[in-house]
Amino acid sequence: MSNQQIKKQPTKRQHWLPRSSYLQNFTVDGKVKTYWLGNNGRAKFIQTAEQKDIAPINVAVKNNLYETPFLPTNAIENVLAQIEGDYVKVLDNKIKKSKRLTRKDHEKVALYISTLESRTVKQQSHLNSFLRQLNEMGRAISLVHNAPDAADRWSKKIEMMEKMFFPESIWTFPLMVILVSLDVNKWQPLDFCFLRPSDTVDIEFITSDHPVTVTDFTKDNSPLGLNHWHKTAECVVPLTPKIALFGNRCGITGYKEIDYNFVREINNRTLRRADKIIISANPIPEDEEKAIVERAPQSLLLNFLRLPNGQIDKIIKKQNKQEQYK
Repeated sequence: MSNQQIKKQPTKRQHWLPRSSYLQNFTVDGKVKTYWLGNNGRAKFIQTAEQKDIAPINVAVKNNLYETPFLPTNAIENVLAQIEGDYVKVLDNKIKKSKRLTRKDHEKVALYISTLESRTVKQQSHLNSFLRQLNEMGRAISLVHNAPDAADRWSKKIEMMEKMFFPESIWTFPLMVILVSLDVNKWQPLDFCFLRPSDTVDIEFITSDHPVTVTDFTKDNSPLGLNHWHKTAECVVPLTPKIALFGNRCGITGYKEIDYNFVREINNRTLRRADKIIISANPIPEDEEKAIVERAPQSLLLNFLRLPNGQIDKIIKKQNKQEQYK
């Protein structure tokens, strides 16, 4: 049988955490350490979570996750595979070797992280929650102005959006988020700094089934979420047990080593943003769990800009001043 006659079988089991380009980096002896949080919360996640050694092929996966009647079979899967392949080349040839990224490299990494952030099950839940809050706010405003008909029209519009994104029999959410990721690459404008534990640090980065975290010590959470492009936003994602990407708008770039304190800070953020699963390459000791869980939050920006705690407003003033002269 010729190569042209061999028809590639469609991929049925599809991951929202990429297996080869992401989970494989946290694999030891063919498996990752997973801690299933369930409903026990995060206060003592190692003591209460069910720990399992699982092959990456069976982690963060769902049958026909990216299939939709609007596109050919595996159309989205193939687009994602191309994005993942481009990223892996940059990771292996540049990032792991601490080499400077070109503009094209930056674009490839940004697009990969943008899709990584958009495609998780937790992100679907966030969108669903946002639509419901939007419905409640719209109805409340209409009723305050004594316009019940307008409130009903608003609810019908939201209901139509919910049916489009979350129909009972068709999974169209991935199609929507992937298209948005391709069109609005949230990570593209960010400065990239790659963080590594220093040689004296013997702990590693952990990750989760929702690995991208956005923290802003000047903003409260809102239905719209935190703005990646705000001057004080701290966007972080573990790439491997030894490398985490820190996206920012303050010109912090290159490769930097961090101590125990900030490895634990990043792990704490990962834990707090996780959906149901914590993932690590190696077992997490209970004393390290305690250090991660009980730490007080600290700003990466303040650390790298050498500003004392409570001085985050100086970042905004400094950035505003710089932009006046651009």
